[in-house]
Amino acid sequence: MRRPWRSGSGSSRRQLRSDTRSVSVTVNYALNLVVATLLVGGVLTATGGMVEDQRESAVRTELSVVGERVAADLLAADRLAQVGAHDSAETGEEPTVALSVSLPDRVAATRYEIAIETSPDRIVLTADNPDVEVVVRYRTDAPVAETTVRGDDLRIALDTAPDPNRLEVTEA
Repeated sequence: MRRPWRSGSGSSRRQLRSDTRSVSVTVNYALNLVVATLLVGGVLTATGGMVEDQRESAVRTELSVVGERVAADLLAADRLAQVGAHDSAETGEEPTVALSVSLPDRVAATRYEIAIETSPDRIVLTADNPDVEVVVRYRTDAPVAETTVRGDDLRIALDTAPDPNRLEVTEA
C-alpha cells in the first residue's frame, strides 16, 4: 500500500493533487455557516416586523381600555353631579363631587396622554412609541372642561365656580 504523502513516485503526486477531500470539508463547513447565517438573518427580519405589530396592537388595546375607564368615571361623576344638583335644590347646599381614578402611568411600557375634548364629546388617548391614537366617545349632561393630562392617577371633580357647574379632569 502506498502512502500519498510520501515523495518518490510520480503516481503518488498525482493522487495527492487529485485528492480534494480536505478542501471539500472546509468548503462544506463554510457553506453551512453562510446558509445558517442567512436563515437566522431571514427569521430575525421576518419576526422583527411581527413583534412591532404586536406591540402596536397591545398599546391600542390598553389605550382603549383606559379610555373606556375614564369615560365610565366621567359618566359616574356626571350622575353624582345630577343627584347633587337635585339634592341641593332641596337643601340649598352646593353639590360636591370628587372621584379618584387610578390609571397606569404606562401602557405596554410607553407613556401616554389623555385629552378630554368637548366638541365633539370624546376622549383622545395618544401614545408616543409606537405612535398610536385611540378615540373613545362619552356623553354627559354636565359640561366637561377641556384638558390634556399625562396618563396616571386622575381626579374628576365638579367645579361649582363657573355657571353652569362643570366637571374637570386633573392629575391627582
